[in-house]
Amino acid sequence: MSDRPIRQIRGALVYLRPFEADDVEIVHRWFEDARVASIMGEPPRSLARRRQRFEAAVAGQGDDFFAFIICRLDDDVPVGRTDLFDIDRHHGSTCFGITIGDPEQWGKGYGTDAVNALVDFAFGQLRLERVWLDTDIGNARAQAAYTKAGFVREGVLRHSWFQDGRWSDDVRMAMIRDEWAALTRPRSWDLVAAEAGSRGGPDRA
Repeated sequence: MSDRPIRQIRGALVYLRPFEADDVEIVHRWFEDARVASIMGEPPRSLARRRQRFEAAVAGQGDDFFAFIICRLDDDVPVGRTDLFDIDRHHGSTCFGITIGDPEQWGKGYGTDAVNALVDFAFGQLRLERVWLDTDIGNARAQAAYTKAGFVREGVLRHSWFQDGRWSDDVRMAMIRDEWAALTRPRSWDLVAAEAGSRGGPDRA
């Protein structure tokens, strides 16, 4: 990996890079799988329509919205995407969404690792106070991953989502700054510094 750049927003297994317009085809392919589309509540869209939406999203990235592609650190292969949106600077809160796009990559720790990198960015770079999400009440795998990352279940939003002919409940989960600060894992910048040190890079004074 010495001939590759050091990735700024990263976990132990994956890193996050800004979403580019050229990424739309791989994301479109992920959402063609009914398993992924069902989890994300994604309706069928043409590639042309998705490209139109994502080009607008790429152009709009900045202070209030950040879109990332999740890539494996060892080979740069994209495995999913994650977004920070509804950023409220006054109250210091944001919502996020995440998907590991290839079901063959589920259960390998990439989702939890990406969430770790994302909350480090939200709390450690954007100086926010609260990060939250909603997930389908039946998605126990996702809830376990969020709990492992340090999120706390706050409540249930009844009949908040309609899909597959029925209403379902969502679970609201969140992490606040003090809970993040209490985590004992290395932060994204610790992992960056460790990699830089292993390459013999200079320390910042």
